[in-house]
Amino acid sequence: MKNTFIYLLLIALIISCASNIETTKTTSKIIEYPQWFIYPDNTITGYAPVYFTAASSAKEATKNAIENYQKLNHCVVMGIQTYIQSPHGLDLVYDSLFIHVEEAPDDEEFLEKKFAHADTFATDNMVIVAHSHKTISGSAPITFADRAEWIETPPEDKDFYYAIGSCSKIFSEHKAWEEAENNAIMNLARKITLANAVEVLIEEDKLMSKFNEEVNIVLKNIQIIERWKDPQTNSYYVLIRM
Repeated sequence: MKNTFIYLLLIALIISCASNIETTKTTSKIIEYPQWFIYPDNTITGYAPVYFTAASSAKEATKNAIENYQKLNHCVVMGIQTYIQSPHGLDLVYDSLFIHVEEAPDDEEFLEKKFAHADTFATDNMVIVAHSHKTISGSAPITFADRAEWIETPPEDKDFYYAIGSCSKIFSEHKAWEEAENNAIMNLARKITLANAVEVLIEEDKLMSKFNEEVNIVLKNIQIIERWKDPQTNSYYVLIRM
């Protein structure tokens, strides 16, 4: 009788484990985004968390789109960077950069004068609105490529500066994307500043072990080229150019 009870208990345990495994398989899903979000092509996007009403989410996402347009169209990156000269080049050891954007009008008409609302997309965690000069394609959700080659090898072009920003998922999905974009903008400012600093050092024939660079750079007409998410590390990446 004891052996029978143990046998039945073992069977129940196996069934329970199988049930849990099956549940895990069915509840896990791959997050997809519209093509216009992954490859924006001059599409202005805005984010917002999912609220109780769709109208509230759409309104906040539109306000965020206005702020993003202002930021990409004209922003100033300020702060101080400290570099140390080493055999490998200039190493950044201190950075206090931040992005300054003029206060955006809290008015949907401001954005509608420049762009038309093109699409709205929602995940379980956020709502994304798209505004564009033209009708956009690729509204159907698609998955990310297995790997974005530009993360290891950023594009190079004599006509543009490229930069990459990343962020591990923080408080929420929309904040992580926004943080990755901001980091890309600051990395763009760092890249330009470093190029200017190296040029000055060469021209003045200076070999400095340590120096501070005050940054006050105006960035205009920034374009988001591509977004990518690493499902293994839950990290978010954004490629921009100017």
